[in-house]
Amino acid sequence: MGHMALIFCNVAWGVMSPFSKDVMNLGLISPWMLAGTRVVAGASVFWLLYLLLPQKWIKHEKVDRKDMLQLFFAAMLCITLSTSLNIIGTNYTSPIEATVVCSTTPILTLIFSVLLIHEKMSWKRALGVCLGFAGALAFIFNGKTDIATHATNPMLGNTLCFVSQVCGALYLVLFGKVLKKYSAFTSMMWMFTWSAIVMIPFLIGDFQQSNWSEMPLHGWGDIAFIVLICSVLCYILLPIGQKAVRPTAVAMYNYIRPVASAVLSALMGLAIVDWHTALYTLLIFSGVWLVSGGKK
Repeated sequence: MGHMALIFCNVAWGVMSPFSKDVMNLGLISPWMLAGTRVVAGASVFWLLYLLLPQKWIKHEKVDRKDMLQLFFAAMLCITLSTSLNIIGTNYTSPIEATVVCSTTPILTLIFSVLLIHEKMSWKRALGVCLGFAGALAFIFNGKTDIATHATNPMLGNTLCFVSQVCGALYLVLFGKVLKKYSAFTSMMWMFTWSAIVMIPFLIGDFQQSNWSEMPLHGWGDIAFIVLICSVLCYILLPIGQKAVRPTAVAMYNYIRPVASAVLSALMGLAIVDWHTALYTLLIFSGVWLVSGGKK
């Protein structure tokens, strides 16, 4: 069950970029509106499940006031910033490049662990950091503009995706203790709630300018997949895999995401895979493998 949960989550997160790109290419809603829709709708689904499902399925936990403050700041990093920057970045670059750049989380997490909580750095991990950063920087500075695939500003898009992973890595390092204290459902329900509360005032203008009535059926399907599968179900399933599978193996499943993204993007005509993409991907994958498998 643990391995199945991890495979499902990483495939879903891998194909999320092509689905997001498909929605934004319609030109009916802004990238910020799509990011806000994911957060607000995700929070609504979490609360509906909390109120409607029996407690034997979903544990009703009381969160301490001091922990609630930590969950607020965790939400700002993980949901408001990381999730939003990822979706907005995908609007400007290829979904394949966006997904590969977003595979740098283990590398960034190690860096912040060394800097903030003084985790030891081995030579293998140091080499992994260098290789991973080389691949990420290559994507950022060598991304090619391709109007046919709506990659209008790859440098900006890849940079935003990279910054989103910086936020995500900081979240993992800074808030690990409070996240272990509560169930994944409780933590994510409150994090999505706080993020929605913060984002709603900034979404009003975009909501009024969005052409929701012209959204085709496949666009609604893309949004439903992003909200229900990538934003709710995956966050519930991920802890099952993390508890059942070794941390090194959990990190290895990151490799699934770019593969899933590349296959779907090519089928949807949203991206083109060339040797540059393969080379830069190999650099990042090598870095993640050394960071995840290197001795502490």
